[in-house]
Amino acid sequence: MRRLLAGSTLAVGLTLALAGPAGAADPAGVIHVPNDFNPAYSDTRDTGHYEVVGTGLRVWTESNTSTDKVAEYVDTATPLADAGEPSLEWTPTSGTVPPGMQLGVDFDANGTPDGILVGETVYNGDWWLNNAAAQFVKDGAPSHTGGSGSANHGTLDQWGAAFPTAEVVSFGFSLGSGVHADGVIDAITFGGTRYTFAADVVLTSKDQCKGSGWATSTMPTFKNQGQCVSFFARR
Repeated sequence: MRRLLAGSTLAVGLTLALAGPAGAADPAGVIHVPNDFNPAYSDTRDTGHYEVVGTGLRVWTESNTSTDKVAEYVDTATPLADAGEPSLEWTPTSGTVPPGMQLGVDFDANGTPDGILVGETVYNGDWWLNNAAAQFVKDGAPSHTGGSGSANHGTLDQWGAAFPTAEVVSFGFSLGSGVHADGVIDAITFGGTRYTFAADVVLTSKDQCKGSGWATSTMPTFKNQGQCVSFFARR
């Protein structure tokens, strides 16, 4: 379930005139919700929820079943070597397990993601590979020992050394599945940029395009006032 704060409005068909690709975070450090979340990667299930609260993102689950999961990702194209040490700032309301940081990675640089690296605070910088990852990634993992989230794990530096051409194609978070918790992601740091959150700005008339109003729209984005006015004229 995906939610915006009460009072936010979504209009049908507003993705038709995007000036740039959806799913890409603002380089200035704002993730617009939900437009910057790539739906192809989403794994938010029936009893997992999110909503923008101030400049943070509240995420919560209703219980501890398999449908209690919130996982969303933002597109990027960042060499793994430039990812830094990604992290989440989390303020819990209930529950003891925070969301994990998630990196979708194209390990062989062929344009297709091959697995997800998961960073959880409990493992202190040791990033583990999801079980559905490609076999060649599992085989090339820095470590195959126990004591982490999976049998295939290592630091990001070690992963980068094992796969020097690897590129991060998405970054995001996951709470669950099967985790009952509630709290606010205050920010996500990735690639040296600290990202906060904002609800999408959706214009509803051509009059709102005037006075630089077109530039405030995030769903869709417009190149100029004329494109904004034309968009509403066609509706």
